[in-house]
Amino acid sequence: KNFINGRALMRAHDVRSQLSDLCSRLRMDINSSCGSEMATFYKCICAGLFLQVATRLPTHLESEGKKKSRSGRAGIIPSRGHYKTKIGGKLVSVHPTSFMFGRNPAPKCVVYTDLLYTTKLYIRQVTQIREDWLKDIAPHIFDLEN
Repeated sequence: KNFINGRALMRAHDVRSQLSDLCSRLRMDINSSCGSEMATFYKCICAGLFLQVATRLPTHLESEGKKKSRSGRAGIIPSRGHYKTKIGGKLVSVHPTSFMFGRNPAPKCVVYTDLLYTTKLYIRQVTQIREDWLKDIAPHIFDLEN
């Protein structure tokens, strides 16, 4: 009637209960909040997903292995929504169902939870982060000078 999926609602309730129990065992205040300080929240997400980071490609990146067109120029990959993963160097695009899809301007750096392969590689459940956070979170992996 209200387009609410009962099974999904029960799953969300179970996950919340599990997280609440875990926080209680760790003596964490489950009622605390970041308030209006969202950067702290995003840094926390970045710390948990730092291996799943992608950076936006430059505006005109010549693609490797593409044949030259009639004009004699190599194939061009537009940057909007196209990223390269930091770990593995895969070329990915933001999935069309993502909130970040088609965002103008596209975020420079994102973390994602899902890598989906259909006709091409897509990233889903995308959150914008600041690239300079990576060096603070995992300096042994991300050296921004190199």
